[in-house]
Amino acid sequence: MTLDDPREELAAFLRHRRAQVSPEQVGLPRSGGRRVPGLRREELAIVAGVSPDHYQRIEQGRVRPSAQVLDAIATALALDDVERAHLHTLAENLRAPLAIRPGARRSDPKMRGLKDLLESFSGPAFALNHCRDVLAWNRLGAALVTDFASLPAQDRNMVWLMLTDPRMRDLYADWRTGAQEQVAMLRRAGGQHPGDPRIERLVGRLGTASPEFVQWWPDRRVHEKTAGTKTLNHPVIGPITLDFHVLRPAATPDIELFVYYPTTPEARNLLLELARRSPTASRAPAP
Repeated sequence: MTLDDPREELAAFLRHRRAQVSPEQVGLPRSGGRRVPGLRREELAIVAGVSPDHYQRIEQGRVRPSAQVLDAIATALALDDVERAHLHTLAENLRAPLAIRPGARRSDPKMRGLKDLLESFSGPAFALNHCRDVLAWNRLGAALVTDFASLPAQDRNMVWLMLTDPRMRDLYADWRTGAQEQVAMLRRAGGQHPGDPRIERLVGRLGTASPEFVQWWPDRRVHEKTAGTKTLNHPVIGPITLDFHVLRPAATPDIELFVYYPTTPEARNLLLELARRSPTASRAPAP
């Protein structure tokens, strides 16, 4: 499996979203003889206020649609904010030759300061790049999820771990939702970093290692995390529910910091117990 070229990425995303919207949802009558679910091209064009020919050329990647037209299509398809931004990104990728942005790596000198920052948090904390590679973590983060330092570098990736490590299925109370979100975040990253060889390699590896990835990747779902709540069934301390926020340092915009924290006395005590019983949890190795 792999990412498609920018034209096919845009076309496939629009086709998939069209298939999820019925004529009745947009106020159109349902006609007979429909061979595919969802809206036809010409029906979406009517709702978006563009000519059928122009929409067809957009879906085929033969024109560069304006932001206004893209917003009209996004509204017609009832895209959420993340999906709308993804549509704009896919269209923008048609405008110029692919320029692969380097992104954050484990050996980046800026990572040394981030590792110290993560250790300053009292709760579990991780630093991830756009590929979902786990670049750094604090001791409590390793104790909560897994000893990242003991894993091969190429396996320190949250999409890979969620889909291929059986322990994650036991650890995360709602494993399926979490795993699907990881796939959707990787799909979004593929649109933001077209042609990135690290994403290409990861998609290829997952395509041979995970039946769930093969099933979910064609859905072209995109997702972004900003905050939330996570429940884990930890093998040492038992069930624990933590809130988290995702922070994006201005100096390293390609990096997301996932910071977990307790909101109840019970969760706070469980984290203290985890820290007490996991004194040797490894921090991220220095570059």
